[in-house]
Amino acid sequence: MDMLALKLNMNPLELRLKNAVTRGDKNCIGVTLTHSVGISECIKKIKKHPLWRNRNRWKKNAGPYKIRGTGVACMAHAMGYPPTIPDQATAKIEITDKGKIRVYAGVVDMGQGNASTYMHIAGHILAQNESEMEMVLPDTARTLPSGSSSASRTTYTYGNALIGVTYKLKKALLEKASLLIEGSTVDDYLLEPGHVKHIPSGTIIPFMEIARLFNDSDRVFTEYFRMPTVQDKLDIIYMGPHLIYSYGCHLVYTEIDIITGRIEVKAYIAATDAGRVINPQLYEQQIQGAIAQGIGYALTESFIIEKGKVLTENLATYTIPTAKDVPEIISICVETEEESGPFGLKGVGEVATSGPLPAIANAIADACKKRIFSAPFTAEKILLLLYTNKTEGEAK
Repeated sequence: MDMLALKLNMNPLELRLKNAVTRGDKNCIGVTLTHSVGISECIKKIKKHPLWRNRNRWKKNAGPYKIRGTGVACMAHAMGYPPTIPDQATAKIEITDKGKIRVYAGVVDMGQGNASTYMHIAGHILAQNESEMEMVLPDTARTLPSGSSSASRTTYTYGNALIGVTYKLKKALLEKASLLIEGSTVDDYLLEPGHVKHIPSGTIIPFMEIARLFNDSDRVFTEYFRMPTVQDKLDIIYMGPHLIYSYGCHLVYTEIDIITGRIEVKAYIAATDAGRVINPQLYEQQIQGAIAQGIGYALTESFIIEKGKVLTENLATYTIPTAKDVPEIISICVETEEESGPFGLKGVGEVATSGPLPAIANAIADACKKRIFSAPFTAEKILLLLYTNKTEGEAK
């Protein structure tokens, strides 16, 4: 896109904005975008930010033996499994005989925080604090099949199932409570932490008391959800195309030492459309982690195989970025409303990973006025770019 912008003498963000898809368009693989699309707003957020507006001044202030460049990139990332593999989840929730709300999640939390998000979802619907609730993490004897922690699909797929089953429990709790006060109806009751309140009289009924009204056979509720898929038959992509996408636009500041060829990422900003944000802290962490991985993909990580032998055998030779290699990351949420998602959200786990490599590649081209076409963008490649007319591959 930057190469096209250069030929057209256009601002690279303007060219992207001019070509940005909107709801109702067909994307590059022929899918009609019937769900939320926020890429235009992501681009506009970057355009308005001071880092974009002040980029030329920042580049001119490079120190001795340094050159600076800025680069942008736009991305989309599909949610869920391919349509030939059903993306489904079954949520389970229980009111225990002790009056505790117990949520059973069959999706592994690998550190991304989806388990706490599930507690937030159920707690919000039931008006409960976490102290009133329990979480059962994946256990084949107790939880129900809900798929893998992958494909930016866990909170969307399991979350939708969880919302459905939690409303079932809410209805049951209110119905049981209405049996305890003569002449009352479900509408007379309100869920509060640890109890149900009878609004007309102010009477408090603890969950422990309500739990006694349940038989062991009707304490547990389940709900099944399956992600919607593309209905048109499109064979352009292996296993079929996806229907719902998250979007992003990234801007990176880079500085190159022309003596050593070393490149540093000095600043990074990401505008992301992943629908509504349920947990802002976990959202930020997902964006930051994805960008850190993307920086590694762009600058240091290279898996080398020669004549069938793996030469990159450990993390001493497969170099991942550390805290010193990752700048402060500014994350901007573009909160579109995804009507099919839990409280309007989409997947956020992977979309930001795609941005750093093309953005850094464009920043190198901006600084050096020549382009590298293979990653990682090592110091050796930078020096070859600066002082010869060959890339690393051509030099060999």
